Amino acid sequence: MSEALHWLLGPFAHDFMQHAAISCLALGIAAPIAGIWATHRRMVYLTDAMSHAVLAGVAAASLLGGSLLLGGLGSAAVMAVVVALLVARSRLAEDSAIGIAGQGLFALGVIGVSLGSDPRALSHALFGNPLTVTATDLALQAGLAALVLGTVVLFLPVLTATTFDAGHARSLGVKTTVLDVGLVLALGLVVVVGMTTVGVLMVVVLCIAPAAGAGLVARTLAGTLATAVGLGTAASLGGLLAAYHLALPAGPVIAVAAVLLVAVCALPRLAVRTHRPAPEGAPA
Repeated sequence: MSEALHWLLGPFAHDFMQHAAISCLALGIAAPIAGIWATHRRMVYLTDAMSHAVLAGVAAASLLGGSLLLGGLGSAAVMAVVVALLVARSRLAEDSAIGIAGQGLFALGVIGVSLGSDPRALSHALFGNPLTVTATDLALQAGLAALVLGTVVLFLPVLTATTFDAGHARSLGVKTTVLDVGLVLALGLVVVVGMTTVGVLMVVVLCIAPAAGAGLVARTLAGTLATAVGLGTAASLGGLLAAYHLALPAGPVIAVAAVLLVAVCALPRLAVRTHRPAPEGAPA
């Protein structure tokens, strides 16, 4: 085996790296798929708020000795319901509802941490550690990622209509509020998928960065979806390999890799602007 091939494949001879790779792959697919709709709907703040809100469920699960992933999933569901009620019943603006629900749950999470939760487990949830993923975690992550992907594929026409022409969609009887709640829940599922991989505080990068990079190079919706998934997968697996060889925390390295890929996607546009000829009559 050549040195380069050994660098790429050698780490995956270990069981823990195989588990980590599957976990990263699930996140690399699910996060950009959900992130594309969040960015087009100008709901990036939602992704960040959800990543903070999940802390409440994580802290509660740690206190009770339960699964941190299931605790995070419960917290995501609570936030989706609270946002739906605030928007539908009290007529609050979406960003206000998201801020209230997200920061309220985050505050409860901080209180939970102060009550004596296991600091090592909470550190893994906040900052990620895919090398500690168990077979049970993998099954849950894969199932949630498949649910996010399947939902987007199933409702793609409706999502497209409400994202790019919400007024027309409402005139046709489409309940955009229901879809917004679904988006909140989908992002919550993504945060739970990424909790043990990059951590709840950095999963927002895997949602937004691949979507932004794809928007710079793709010209169609299908191309944007495919490119975003490719960038998310490359950042997740590439960051995992780099972290292994450099002996660095995997979560932050994966997040940095996602940001660097956005910079790579932006280079062609920057080059065109730099070499654009000056208009006639302009000073040299």
